[in-house]
Amino acid sequence: MSAPNVIPDRIADSLAKYPPFSLLAPEEVQELARKARVQALVSGDTLFEQGSPPPPDVYFLENGRIEYYWNNEAKSELVDVRDVGDLIGLTAILEKSPVRVSANVAEDCLLYALEAETFLQLIEFNDAARNYVRRHLFWATRVGGKVSVPEEARIHGKRTILESYFEGAQLVKPRPLDRLLTCLPDESLEVATAMMVAKRVPSILVVDEQRHPLGVVKSIDLLKEMVVAGGSPSSPVKSLMSGPVQTVAPDSSTAAAILLMLRQRIGLLCVTEDGTADSKALDVCTYKDLIAQTSRHPAFFLNQIRRARTVTRLREICDEIELVGKSYLQAKISGILVGQIFAELNDVLIERLIALSLEEFADQGKKLPEIPWAWISIGSDGRREQILRTDMDNAMVFASSGDPAQDEENRQALLAFNQSVIDKFVACGFARCQGGVMSSNPQWCRTETEWTQELAALNPEDGNQILRASILLDLRFVEGDRTLCQSLRKSLFATAAQSPFMLRRLAEIAVATPPPLNFFGKFVVEKKGSNVGEFDIKAKALSPLRDAARVFALQYNLASRHSTGGRFEELAEAVPELREIAQHAYGAYDYLLQLRNLTGLDRRDSGRYITPSKLSKLERAQLSNIFDIVRMIQQAVRRTFHLDPRMQ
Repeated sequence: MSAPNVIPDRIADSLAKYPPFSLLAPEEVQELARKARVQALVSGDTLFEQGSPPPPDVYFLENGRIEYYWNNEAKSELVDVRDVGDLIGLTAILEKSPVRVSANVAEDCLLYALEAETFLQLIEFNDAARNYVRRHLFWATRVGGKVSVPEEARIHGKRTILESYFEGAQLVKPRPLDRLLTCLPDESLEVATAMMVAKRVPSILVVDEQRHPLGVVKSIDLLKEMVVAGGSPSSPVKSLMSGPVQTVAPDSSTAAAILLMLRQRIGLLCVTEDGTADSKALDVCTYKDLIAQTSRHPAFFLNQIRRARTVTRLREICDEIELVGKSYLQAKISGILVGQIFAELNDVLIERLIALSLEEFADQGKKLPEIPWAWISIGSDGRREQILRTDMDNAMVFASSGDPAQDEENRQALLAFNQSVIDKFVACGFARCQGGVMSSNPQWCRTETEWTQELAALNPEDGNQILRASILLDLRFVEGDRTLCQSLRKSLFATAAQSPFMLRRLAEIAVATPPPLNFFGKFVVEKKGSNVGEFDIKAKALSPLRDAARVFALQYNLASRHSTGGRFEELAEAVPELREIAQHAYGAYDYLLQLRNLTGLDRRDSGRYITPSKLSKLERAQLSNIFDIVRMIQQAVRRTFHLDPRMQ
């Protein structure tokens, strides 16, 4: 039902509390409020249906909650929630396309219907408000963000937003029903414990009379409650169960189900008849259960790498891993998450290659110096961001004997060993680093003392020295003496953080390259050379974000994370005034990693150059928003390090 608007001042006060209205002039907010309509909806009502034309008004949610549902065949999936202060319906209005979800009222709502035409005119002439809307539509923070609805449902209509289908993946198959251990919510803890002991299982599924899943009780929870806390054995299981239960449908992708568990940080999934908690439970799957059903999960490859006896077999495994990586990226799995997964695989590969080289040296009667040494990953691999085999970035640190001549003798022996490992890397399909950033290079095989002295004596005006230092600051331990590596990293971070000249130079590098978007919002592309019509996504977008994350980590002593995404997460937690921009930067970097790696896999190159004309309209819009975020993080760097705001 609708009511005439008789309280414009109260409406204006509510609007002014939230962006983008807080970015508008008070008289502009008053203009919107005077024309607004008040609309009240009760729980169960629908504001608009999926597929309906764009609404004539933008809705501001004053009270209540609205849930977005995506309807696919017979299934309706909750994909997002709108709370107080959010705008609703703006995406469809801006895109002039049918709404992509249904907006259902979950709690009684009070809405202000704002004239879309007036609203758009006001933000069109206000740069701050317009940029806020563009950015926040994309990143789904406020202002009715986009919902990432799949273009197709490929698992018999059971695909969900968090579960994506991987080509050739195994499917979740429920086991016989008599294996499923369940109890009702009023069953006592004592009886539930006895049932678990009899079945020798670590958990019991709590269900209702229709066998719909309600929650789970684990043996560890029972132990804490009944033994540690002295709880009553007669207490009902509903007092202890955790819920709701995450559910999947039969024949869902096993790999997707595993990734769902990783993303939600849960230990088990419940398989139900239709994939929702409103249907009968069929099975409960743990992480190990799902691993046993798939041969395309990272854990499977870890095992295969460790068992491989030849470089030829390792090359085959690397080929398979790259195919799986492509399927992960195509399924829109986080680029940062995929990078972390592949870093783990790459680390195990390095461990295996080192082990094979050690065996070869032993067979040949060769010995390594009896000193501590550590193989370290640096650059993109050190940051856990390398997915493709287009490059390798590694180095070695070894303990100094105190005698330069002895150190050089040790270095030569280690270089021969490192060359053996690098050759195996190449045989596995990795390209040698064109810049020579490899442990087989004497410049990247040094003692801890040499590394520390080099950074301490660095000339901030020497571009090559700065580049070398920035690569080294991304170091990460892989194999050997972990303590030696950790000591080096701590020393390097302390040296860099205590050098204001170096910090300023690193900050200048982070802001030196503007994103490839001109004043009119058009992409700036190469005009000549072999990449005409393309732009360099690494130099123009990824590198500024990466460099900003690194210099902020040094400035605020954030040394616990290695990846660019991890550094932005640390920054958001440690520096409140940079929280919002750090969160945006994390999302931007994630998307850029996805785009670059997918491009590289499709083109069979590094994916460094992107052709805007080959991107969809939505992808181009997403990139435009991302480049806005790059500019924002560069501005934050300028403010923090007091750089000339005109510096590009």
